[in-house]
Amino acid sequence: MTAPLRLDPSHAEAVAEARRFIAARHRGDWHSVASVVLTASGARYMGVNLDSTLPRASVCAEPVALGMAMAADPDDRVVFCAAVNRRGEVIPPCGPCRELMLDYAPHALVAVPGEGDFVTIPMRDLMPTAYKHDRRKP
Repeated sequence: MTAPLRLDPSHAEAVAEARRFIAARHRGDWHSVASVVLTASGARYMGVNLDSTLPRASVCAEPVALGMAMAADPDDRVVFCAAVNRRGEVIPPCGPCRELMLDYAPHALVAVPGEGDFVTIPMRDLMPTAYKHDRRKP
């Protein structure tokens, strides 16, 4: 595993925006996580989790933010991803989100809890033994 990377100011700004985003949108048990995605062009996309009364139908915040980025410009490479909970704490992506991010943002840096506020690590380090598929690019 690669050592955590030096914090880029744009990553700290993106996480701060995600914190403001979830604070403005959190409603009781609904929308408890926000995610932010940065692309190579500098675009920033936000998402919130979509809770459902049928738990299996719930959607995490990371796929929502990734979907916003892909809908806007599928050729603009995702370079950074982060998620925060309703308390504003950086949280790591769950297993299915890691798999999805590995498909759509394999070279991105991901915010995870760490020394100080958070650290960034390469997406591939979160999935050292990821599922292999012919469509997944090396």
